[in-house]
Amino acid sequence: MTLEQHDIPTIEARTAWQVWRRIMREPALHAALLDRECISFAELAHLNFAAEEQWAALAYAGQRDRAKWFVENYRFRLTNSFLNALEVGAPLTLRALLNQGAVIHDLAKDFLDLHEWKDYGPFVYSYCADALEFLAGHPAAANAGVNALIGLELAGVDLMLGLRQHNPPPTLPSNWMVRTGQARHFVSDTILTPWMRDKKCLGLSRLDRGTEHWLIYLPDLQQDRRFATLPPRAAQLFDALDQPRDATALANELVSRGAATRLENDDQYLATLARYGAIRIAAEDQP
Repeated sequence: MTLEQHDIPTIEARTAWQVWRRIMREPALHAALLDRECISFAELAHLNFAAEEQWAALAYAGQRDRAKWFVENYRFRLTNSFLNALEVGAPLTLRALLNQGAVIHDLAKDFLDLHEWKDYGPFVYSYCADALEFLAGHPAAANAGVNALIGLELAGVDLMLGLRQHNPPPTLPSNWMVRTGQARHFVSDTILTPWMRDKKCLGLSRLDRGTEHWLIYLPDLQQDRRFATLPPRAAQLFDALDQPRDATALANELVSRGAATRLENDDQYLATLARYGAIRIAAEDQP
C-alpha cells in the first residue's frame, strides 16, 4: 500500500509520536516500514498497531528516506553515547576492552538491541551502570581481570548514583563514627593491583586469583573518584559503620559479624578511612 492509494486521515500528535518512538527503537519494525517499497494494513496489524497507528506508520513509510535519515542519526548518537558512558563512568574497563581488541561499536549495538534503543539522555551514570551489567555477562569480558574491573567500576558508578539522595551524616556525639556515603567497598576475586599501578597493562597481562579489598571514595564532592586497597581489617571496620556507633557499639557489631572485637591497628585504620572521607569521626569539641 502506498500513500498515493489512500488519503491519510488526521492523526493525533500523541499517536504519531508513539509510532515514531517505536520505529526508532524496534529494529524489526524499522526494517519493515523503511526498508521496503510498500506494506499492507494486515502487516501493520501484525506489528501490533491499532487502527490510527497504522495510518501514522503508513505516513512515515511514505517518507522513508527522510525517516531513515533520522533513525540512523538517532542510533548513531546512542551508539556514541554508549562509548561516552563508559568513558565517564568506567574508563578502566573501556581501556581494558580496547586493549583486548573489543569493537565497542558492536558491543554498543548488542546492548542497545537488548534495551530497545533506549535514550538515556543526560543520565550518563545510569547508562554506564546498565552497560557494565551487560558487559559483565558478555563474552568480550570473559577475562577474570576484566570482570573484576567491571565490578570495581560498577561500585564506583553506584557511589555516584547514590549521591542523588546523599544527605550529610547526622550530628554525632563525641568520638562516635559513621560512614559518610562518599565511599564504597568492593571485594575483588582477582588481584587487580598490577593493572591499577600500570594502566598500560589493562586487559593485557595475566592476573592472579585472590581476594583484594578496594575502597572507591570521594575525598570531597568537588573531586573525582579515587581507588585504594584496604587491609581486610580496615574493610571490616568500614562495613561495620553502616550505622553511627561509638567504640563499644563498634566492637559489639564486629563480634556480631564474626570479626575480632579489637585489634592494635584499628585506630590507624579508622583514621585512614576518615582521611579518605569514607567515615566521619566526631571530634571531642563538637557541640
